[in-house]
Order: sequence, then structure tokens, then C-alpha cells
Amino acid sequence: VLDADYVTTARAKGLKERIVVMRHALRNALIPIVTVFGLQFAILMGGAVLTETVFSWPGIASFLVRSIESRDWPAIQGAIVFIAIFISVINLLVDIAYSFIDPRVRY
Repeated sequence: VLDADYVTTARAKGLKERIVVMRHALRNALIPIVTVFGLQFAILMGGAVLTETVFSWPGIASFLVRSIESRDWPAIQGAIVFIAIFISVINLLVDIAYSFIDPRVRY
């Protein structure tokens, strides 16, 4: 990103290096980083099942495992809906963060 034309142009205009990096380079470099962090939350929810089961920690994942073992369908549905809403909210927050990072992104 630091070799891009718009960064070179900003440097040619005489902007300070800190401003060039923060305004021009960092904003464009942050978009994929925010995307990866948002996707990591979904992976962490999947890893919570293993962690809570191995260490016998109480949580939504161990509740889901116990519900599956006892075939408690309403509890399974509730846990799945909770996880789906959690992941949807995280994705919404990532999309909102896009608009703060890059003003060209419009919804």
C-alpha cells in the first residue's frame, strides 16, 4: 500500500509522513484486517465448543452439547439462534466499521 500512487501523490504534496501513513495508507490497509477479525469471531464460537467441553467450563457451547446429547430440541434451537444472532451482530459491526474506516463505502 505504501508504494501506491495515491500515497506517492500525498508525499509529493508535502504532507508529513505520519499523515500520509494514517490517512492514506492505514485506512486502505485496515479493511482486510477488520474483515479477518470479524471472521475470527465465528471461528472462536466454534472453538468454544471444544474448549468448554475439554475444561468443563459452563457456557453456551457446553449447554449446546448437553442439549444435543439429551435431544432437547427447544434448547438446541435457542442456542443455535443465539449463536446466529451473535455472528450476525458481529458482521453488522464489521460493516459499520468499514464505513468509518473508508468513507467511500456507502450502504
